[in-house]
Amino acid sequence: MSDILTVENLGIGFPARQRHQVIKAVDGVDFRVAQGETFGVIGESGSGKSTLGRCIVCLVRPSSGRILHDGADPFALGAGELRQHRRTFQIIFQDPNAALDPRMTILDSVREPLDVARIGTAQERRRRALTMLDRVALSLELANRYPHEISGGQKQRANIARALVLEPRLIVCDEVVAALDVSIQADMLNLFAELQREFSLTYVFISHDLRVVAHVSDRVAVMYFGKLVELGPAQAIMAAPQHPYTQALLSAEPEPIPAHLRTKERVILKGEIPSALEPPSGCRFHTRCPLAVAECSARVPEWRELSPGHFAACHFAGKSAAVPATASPV
Repeated sequence: MSDILTVENLGIGFPARQRHQVIKAVDGVDFRVAQGETFGVIGESGSGKSTLGRCIVCLVRPSSGRILHDGADPFALGAGELRQHRRTFQIIFQDPNAALDPRMTILDSVREPLDVARIGTAQERRRRALTMLDRVALSLELANRYPHEISGGQKQRANIARALVLEPRLIVCDEVVAALDVSIQADMLNLFAELQREFSLTYVFISHDLRVVAHVSDRVAVMYFGKLVELGPAQAIMAAPQHPYTQALLSAEPEPIPAHLRTKERVILKGEIPSALEPPSGCRFHTRCPLAVAECSARVPEWRELSPGHFAACHFAGKSAAVPATASPV
């Protein structure tokens, strides 16, 4: 399969309030996404994953490095060409309510991208919007309601229809199930899988929930403080995480059993998340890592392939940072 998306040494910075200082939200990120693949991006809040997603769909310009769509740089296009090109690279945001105009009906919101692009006649645009709403299981009755008159899950379905109406090839899903009830999340993930098969879509699936990402993704990239720390097949990362941060994310998942019955080992992170204005030297995770030694603050770890397609950036990649569950603080 050919690569629909290439990210090369990508850096994205934002000016801070202090003069001459820059907050590096994304710093030196590299990866490729194949046509038809679901590529997961996982990390805590503030790791830079949403900024990365916005850059992929050309809502944020890179400060350094570049992104390529089908081998071409979209930011090299003129304004008109970029506007046309962006129709095939869409994003669905985390907050389904904020993504919809409260003054517009659901049908009008889904039809709006077609109106802006001036695709077809008014009747054709309405018909196309209704067809897409029906595909995501929203009836005509719901289509004529306003956002405050439908549930959160229905709003997110409307946002999915709105993204699909322009027939995109790649969709960035930014925490698309985070604001939904757990009972609705499974139905939504199943819908994404059905739509991918039906429309030959490629997904970049962003979340803070590693299990959700691993469930839907072919490969998973783990971000910490603007950098990738691990990348590999979803099942390999779930079964044998190589980086202490990935191990910590997995061990933080709740177990639905009484505490005294839990036998799973845990990775306990120490310290606080560093300031974005003063990133730690060497490995950025060393200030919180249970395995950290002096070398970790002195030298940036190499990006190494530990097994076919499985990469990590850690001096102690593969070593467990877990302690017995009984040693965990109450």
